Amino acid sequence: MKIKFRVVPSSYQERLIPGRAPRDLVLKHAEGKAIHAKVPRIARYVLAADTLVWRKKIYGKPKSLPEARKMLRSLSGKVHEVYTGVVLWDRVRKRLMKGVSCTRVQFKKLTSEEIGDYLLAIRPLDKAGAYAIQEGPRIVERIQGSYSNVVGLPRELVRRLLRKISG
Repeated sequence: MKIKFRVVPSSYQERLIPGRAPRDLVLKHAEGKAIHAKVPRIARYVLAADTLVWRKKIYGKPKSLPEARKMLRSLSGKVHEVYTGVVLWDRVRKRLMKGVSCTRVQFKKLTSEEIGDYLLAIRPLDKAGAYAIQEGPRIVERIQGSYSNVVGLPRELVRRLLRKISG
């Protein structure tokens, strides 16, 4: 998008909240990340995002390879949704703009061998749902919605928020 930025850490700790809708949860986490970001005093804008995979339950980042394998096995051949909450905070004007992008993703039917090969090709432990649409062998059959949302930052939504906050 040709925008200069700096990645900074946030002290916000994500946690699952039982009964919370995926849409609400990603917004809560994105807002927490923005508010608790360790930004320079002169920084005006903070952009934060949070992504999760949903299919009857939340698929966050797996804690182990066996958990990653189990996630991929349960998503194999099925449709799931990827939600990303995005928050853009103007620290000077004290305005917080937010939005959610949702994309439907259809996985190919995967064999145990294909899942094993995929897990060797990518780093699944830092990815919601244990996969990255942009990496490794192709395991996604089709998507409906934003490709960049599945990657983790929906460009279309970010552009819309930038236009709104600067207007």
